[in-house]
Amino acid sequence: MKLVTALFLAAATFTNVSFAAEQEIKNDGALAEARKAIHKGNAQWIEAWDKADASLIAALFADDGILLGRNGKFFKGPQILERMKAVLGAAGKGVKATVTTVDLWLDGDTAYETGTYSYKYQEKGKPVNEEGRYVTIWKRQSDGSWKIASDMGVPKS
Repeated sequence: MKLVTALFLAAATFTNVSFAAEQEIKNDGALAEARKAIHKGNAQWIEAWDKADASLIAALFADDGILLGRNGKFFKGPQILERMKAVLGAAGKGVKATVTTVDLWLDGDTAYETGTYSYKYQEKGKPVNEEGRYVTIWKRQSDGSWKIASDMGVPKS
């Protein structure tokens, strides 16, 4: 009886270890897929700033996505396009943006991204260099794409 119990426990342990390893492989694949999509989205963000194209940024957001502004205001859905038109219009073309993902976590269809950013541009003929950190929450959409559910930048003081 002790031998049967020992064999049963060994089989159960092996099954649990195999299942955990299989889940980790699936999670690694899902994380790699999300990372690739988010990297592409970040490249689009950088392109949008260079071209001063608010529609490129607005397209990254889910229909109910939220952009949290520096002044505590938030913009939701279609308001994001109007807000970005105003911001990009003021900055003009040629803003050199840098977005660097520091960490990325995946929980089902939600990805949590933290990173650093910088924007270099001219304001009234003088160079400006704004840097900070950001938190972006991405959601996988029904079509499999990833869209921003929430984005917040925190400038260095």
